[in-house]
Amino acid sequence: MCISHISVLLVVFSSSCLLIDGLSSDQAHIIFIVVDDLGWNDVGYHNLYIKTPTIDRLANNGVKLNNYYAANLCVPSRNMLMSGRHVHGVIMGYPRGLPLNETTIANKLKEAGYSTHLVGKWNCGFYSKEFLPHNRGFDTFFGFVDSKEDHYTHMVHDISDLRRNDLCVADKYYGNYSTIMYGNEGTTIIDNHDTNKPLFLFMSFSAVHEPLQVPSVYEKEYIPTIDDTDRRIYAGMVSCVDEAIANIIETLENKDMLKNSIIVFTSDNGGDPLYSGNNWPLRGWKASNWEGGVRALGFVYSEILPTNARGTDNNELMHITDWFPTLVDISGGNIHTEELLYGVSQWGVIRGLAKSPREDVLIALDTTRKAVSKYRTGIYGTNDFDITTLAALKMGKWKLLTGQNDGDNRWFQPPEINPPVKSIIDTDFDRKRMVRLYNLDEDPTETTDLSLEREDIVLEMLARLTRYASSTVPAQLQTVPRVDRKTMTDCLGPWIDIVELTQL
Repeated sequence: MCISHISVLLVVFSSSCLLIDGLSSDQAHIIFIVVDDLGWNDVGYHNLYIKTPTIDRLANNGVKLNNYYAANLCVPSRNMLMSGRHVHGVIMGYPRGLPLNETTIANKLKEAGYSTHLVGKWNCGFYSKEFLPHNRGFDTFFGFVDSKEDHYTHMVHDISDLRRNDLCVADKYYGNYSTIMYGNEGTTIIDNHDTNKPLFLFMSFSAVHEPLQVPSVYEKEYIPTIDDTDRRIYAGMVSCVDEAIANIIETLENKDMLKNSIIVFTSDNGGDPLYSGNNWPLRGWKASNWEGGVRALGFVYSEILPTNARGTDNNELMHITDWFPTLVDISGGNIHTEELLYGVSQWGVIRGLAKSPREDVLIALDTTRKAVSKYRTGIYGTNDFDITTLAALKMGKWKLLTGQNDGDNRWFQPPEINPPVKSIIDTDFDRKRMVRLYNLDEDPTETTDLSLEREDIVLEMLARLTRYASSTVPAQLQTVPRVDRKTMTDCLGPWIDIVELTQL
C-alpha cells in the first residue's frame, strides 16, 4: 500500500493525521524555517518599506500567529524549540549545550520514519561531538555551530565555522553569501528527496543576524526609500531571505510537493536596533523581556488548512516550545519523552478548530540572575517568589516582569519614518522597581505599569512563577574548560571529550 506524504514547510513544523479534501494522510513532509534576529517590524506585512513578497503572500494567505512568544536570545529559543522544554541560559564558549538527556524534535521525527536535515545555524552546543546536530537526530548537517558567522567567509573570531557533518568545508564555500548558500542547500535536499519517505528539513538562516552584509543588488533596491545605509543593508538581507524562501517553494512546486505542504515561519527573538533590526511599535529589543524582545513573528501556510483558517489572524496564546508536540502530533509519532514537556500541541488551534490549551506562557525565569537583595522591597517584597529574580510571564491579557530587566526598554522608530526618531525614552523608568504589570490588550506597547493597582493579578502571577521555578531546566553554570580558539586550526568545534568533563 502506498502512503502519500504531506509536505509541511513549517518555518516551524508539521503534523500527524491531516485531513485533505476529506482524505487523511498519516504523515507530512516538514520544512521548518527560522530567520535569526528578525524584528517585528522587519517584514512587508508589518512594514510597507520592507520588500518580502513571498513571505507576505504566505502570511496573508495562511494563519498569522499574533500572540506567539519566544525567548529573548538565540540559545534559549533554539534549545526550547528543539526540546519542547523550558530552557534558559547561554553558551558563550563554555562547555554547555542542550543536555544530552533531552530528546530533540529531530530524534522524534526520525523515530517516526522521517529523513531529517539541518541547514544553517545550530547554536545548541558543540563542546563535545555528542552535541553536534548529526548526533542528535539529524541525518545531515550543513551549517555552523556558534551564534553567528561572517556571511561570506563563514568565520567567527578568525576561525572557520562551516561544516558538513564532521567535515570542515569553509574553504570550499569561501565567498558564497550565506543566505544564498543555505537556500541552495535546501533546494538540493528537496530535489534529491525520495517522496516515498517523509522529510523534515530545518532551514535555520544565519541572516538577518549581524554582521550587516548583503550582495549590493539587494541593498540597491532600497536606495529610493531608505536613507540610512545600515538599515538599507539590513532590509536587503531580509529581501535575500525572502528570495531564498521563494526558491524553496518553487522547488517544492517542481517536485509536486507544495500542494501537500505546510509552511510555517518564525523568528527566534526580537530584532536588534544596534544592527538596524526594528520592532516598532513594540517596546524593547533582543535580550530584553519587553514585547520587542520576545514577541516572535510566526505564521503557518498550507493548502491543507481548512478554508476558514486561511488568511486569518490567530490571537491564541502560543510558545516556541509548542512546536515540538505540534510536529510530533502532525507526524503521528510518539510524544512521550523521559522529561515532562512544557510545550503543548497547537495543531487544532492553527487549524481554527480549538482554543489554545494555554492559560499562560512562561517567557523567562532565570533563578541565577537576581538583583541585589536590597531591592526586594515594597508590597511584594515578602512574597514567596523572590521578586529580584529575572522573570517574565504572560497570563491572558496580563504580562508580569520581575527582577532587574536590564535589556533596553526604549521604543525604536524605524529609520525609514520621516523625520526619523532614533528612540523614545521612558523618562519615568526606575530600574530599582522589581515588579511591573501590563494589560497588553489595552496597552500592547507597555507604557503603563499597573502593578500597584492590580495587586490581585500580581499575586496570582507570582504564585505561578513559584510553581514554574521547580520545573524549568536549570541554567548551566559550567565555565571550564572554556574553548581555546587558538588551538583550533581547522574548524570551530568540539574541544573536550565528554568523559573527561565528567571527571573534572
